[in-house]
Amino acid sequence: MLDYGVTICIEVNNRMKESHMELNRDTNTLTVTKGKRDVTINLANAVRATLQNLSELRPVQVTEFELGLVQPLHDGYRIQLVNEKHGLFIPVEFRADDAGFRFTVKAGWICEQMSINRRLMAIEVLPDLLATRVGDEGFYLIPDFSGSLVRFREHVPTVNRDRVYMHQSEWEKLNSMNCFGLKQGSQGTLVLIHKGDFFCHAVTEINQESANRLYASFGLRHKPSEPIKQQDRDIIVRFTEGTPDSYTDLAKAYREYLIRDRGVSPLKERLASNSTLAYSVSAMRVKIFHGLKPKSLDGNVPMKSYATFAETEEILDRMRAAGIEKAVITLVGWNLGGHDGAYPQRFPVEPTLGGEEGLRHLIAKAKSMGYQIVPHDNLTDMYMAGQTYDPEVVLRHEDQTPVLGGIWGGGQAAKACPVAYFDRYGPDVTRIRELGFEGHYYCDAQSNPLFRCHDPRHPADEEQFAISQCKLIQAYRCLYGAVSQEMGPAFSLPFVDEIAHVQSPHGLEWRGKDVDDNLMRIIDRVVPFYQLAIHGLVTYQEGWVHGYRKQGVRKRLLQTIAAGARPCMEVSYRGGANGDFYEDSIRDVIDGYRIAFEELSHTHVELVEAYEELTEESSRITYADGTSVTVNWGDTGVENLAPLSYRVETR
Repeated sequence: MLDYGVTICIEVNNRMKESHMELNRDTNTLTVTKGKRDVTINLANAVRATLQNLSELRPVQVTEFELGLVQPLHDGYRIQLVNEKHGLFIPVEFRADDAGFRFTVKAGWICEQMSINRRLMAIEVLPDLLATRVGDEGFYLIPDFSGSLVRFREHVPTVNRDRVYMHQSEWEKLNSMNCFGLKQGSQGTLVLIHKGDFFCHAVTEINQESANRLYASFGLRHKPSEPIKQQDRDIIVRFTEGTPDSYTDLAKAYREYLIRDRGVSPLKERLASNSTLAYSVSAMRVKIFHGLKPKSLDGNVPMKSYATFAETEEILDRMRAAGIEKAVITLVGWNLGGHDGAYPQRFPVEPTLGGEEGLRHLIAKAKSMGYQIVPHDNLTDMYMAGQTYDPEVVLRHEDQTPVLGGIWGGGQAAKACPVAYFDRYGPDVTRIRELGFEGHYYCDAQSNPLFRCHDPRHPADEEQFAISQCKLIQAYRCLYGAVSQEMGPAFSLPFVDEIAHVQSPHGLEWRGKDVDDNLMRIIDRVVPFYQLAIHGLVTYQEGWVHGYRKQGVRKRLLQTIAAGARPCMEVSYRGGANGDFYEDSIRDVIDGYRIAFEELSHTHVELVEAYEELTEESSRITYADGTSVTVNWGDTGVENLAPLSYRVETR
């Protein structure tokens, strides 16, 4: 036996953590030891490969490899995995770290000896790492919605493939997290897709010959003619300890990864030098709809006014009279043609609402009342109804037809390529700000499902598409101090300060019905995993208060508070717009405003320390400053807590 044992000791938080790796060439296994945890990996099955047979035009699965050259590294091993039958030489690395290990496929070093006949399309990594048996204790955490639990019970045999970040073909799953995990007893394992996450699936195999598996599948090519990108495909495995049947330890491990490895800085560290953000973390987001066209295919229909700029001043007065002292007023449809009426054209300011003079007067009034006031903007949709529509900026399919969005006020939307967008429309950024807007900026529809652009003038793969979108909003963040976007996948977190619509366990009624049965039949329940991980890194809302009435406003407001989210409202002066009549929303939101922005205002910048699910309709969340919020949104008492009530305790 060649024993290349490697031990790495790293000091973390002034205490020693030790991970140990030992390779056994007699059994072709690698054992990772972390504290009392031992994980043994069969290297012959460390990866699976999917090839496309070019002569037979069908896929070929390769499931077993032999060990070739083994090279010890200072913190692990580099191993050549070889399958001579298919001419594959795949170099991988195992490296120990302070809380587990890292596994890397050196994709740029892969050798395809028979590529004239078959091309490597995808690699599945460590498929047996999280393997369990049907009937075992515990659950998988999969990255759908805000995090979903799959228990190891007798599910219908199912294989499900989910993009780590949402794809248009399955956007209803709202996948935003580059992680998944396992919890059995007190022990947890979190797998983080560190590199290659923009073209990666989480594969869940449930009840396959009484076994379950959960693993990452990295796409290497979309089609056989493409070259393999040189980028490594990299996962980080973290071992955790926590309360049995709880996912909080996994959420905290994910948060630590976002801070340490993804460069997300906690809100507390950003406030001292950022007065805009310091205000907005304790202020309620209020969207006010001005102009809106009815949906039509060509967008050539009259815009209807739902709140002139003068009428909006009355809404602000009513908000102040009700006790809303701090708010980020967000004007929707102030631009030419109203909301989604003519993008990318914004100017002139819609004259039927009061024009630029009326808008400037409204902005001045809001600022004099101590409110922030910002535009609702859109950098992703383009409508031919707008005079500045430029087909050279449009995102293109491979056949050069435009990538389409929805049908809204401006008609059929085409998606803009973010690589090219500012080259054409960048000057609007400054022109909008010169209207007098100040505060926490709002970008509509910014976190689209991932697309690719095939326009040869500005080509982009999924990663370039996503990061280019983030780059755009970074300009607004620099000019305004803070930026908000709808949805907030993990890759966007270093660039944003607020998620306007975080996916919620309580908001699946209209999305879940569109998700394929393959997924829905294995999910035992959806949980607020993502919220627990990102709380204190960004602020977030779950939904507008008028959307709470169907389930009960008090109930939904308490569910919002329980997950660390914030109430918000979307209103107009006259009914019929996308939002609500302002008097009704003010009435319904005011109690939630007092709880979230007065009593619990200090908690919005705090990290989550603990989370307990007391019953199906009650929970307790504890923040790092010692504040504990117990919420009962059910109809029966829990722990001396009356129905539809909450209790705040401090340490």
